Amino acid sequence: MKCDIIIPVWNNLSFTKDCVESIRNNTKTGYRLIIIDNASTDDTRKYLEGLKTAGEIPLLLVRNSENLGFIKAVNHGMALSDAPFVCLLNNDTIVTEGWLEEMISIAERSDDIGIVNPSSNNLGQRPAPGEPLERYAERLKPLRGKYIELGSAIGFCMLLKRDLISKIGFFDEIYGMGNFEDTDFSRRAVKEGYRCVRACGAYVYHRENASFRRLKTFDEDFRRNKEIYEFRWGKPRRIAYVLDTYDQNVLKKLFSEATRLARAGNWVWFFVKEKVDIPAHSNIIAVNMAPDNFHIKTAFSILKKKKRYSEICVGDEFFGKALQALAFVHKAKVTYY
Repeated sequence: MKCDIIIPVWNNLSFTKDCVESIRNNTKTGYRLIIIDNASTDDTRKYLEGLKTAGEIPLLLVRNSENLGFIKAVNHGMALSDAPFVCLLNNDTIVTEGWLEEMISIAERSDDIGIVNPSSNNLGQRPAPGEPLERYAERLKPLRGKYIELGSAIGFCMLLKRDLISKIGFFDEIYGMGNFEDTDFSRRAVKEGYRCVRACGAYVYHRENASFRRLKTFDEDFRRNKEIYEFRWGKPRRIAYVLDTYDQNVLKKLFSEATRLARAGNWVWFFVKEKVDIPAHSNIIAVNMAPDNFHIKTAFSILKKKKRYSEICVGDEFFGKALQALAFVHKAKVTYY
């Protein structure tokens, strides 16, 4: 068996049916479903027992006597898995043709790729209004074989390598019913030298937060887990680089620094006045500014930003001093490269 697909389930029978049927119709690689039923109270139990009895797909079914939450369900599934790849999948997802094969192919491209997300509406890849998912997924096929690094992976559909799990373990159950456990897991993976990536040519649609939002304690749990995460890893920083020079040695140094920051879950912006190939990473963004009055336009963009930067790094001393004088507005630390 190439991959164990772990699906925690709590009610939402129609979503679970859609998810399972999409897997059956769109997955060619060898797989086994490990479904953890978190004490569903609707007809989900009957449906899952029917799947097991039919024996048409490889299935390991576990039923909990109470709702233990996403994290404990996933951890239980991982403990039962022995496949070289594990895919954590929410039951409110719909997978498309070739999704798993492409994610595994990307994972196998490099030893340091430890976690793979598919393209998804969760990550900004959305079909046009009314466009069928399969048609949109078909449009992404030319991107197969390509990937982009992520600051952290999202647990709605998350492919993990067995050696990664062996090194860093399971999700941390301190995060209770869920939220930030996937980000924490990503930080631990990166710390061990792995990368999180998105398989550009694989597509999985997610009905976002369909289960979580029905928990009365969602908002309270989210705040608590955010505090735990930021105590461990710090608040994500927002760093702006203003490129005043295009010297290759300087760019190499700045791009290396930006990649390191992005892999640690921070966000990096490059304000540029001419075409330059910035590192391909979800957390690194190029802001193209017209070359005329470059510094004035950049300063205006910085000052009007609603989410403020933590740090602004510049090369031009005069511009740096001007930004320092305006620090009472933008609140960022100004440094020089």
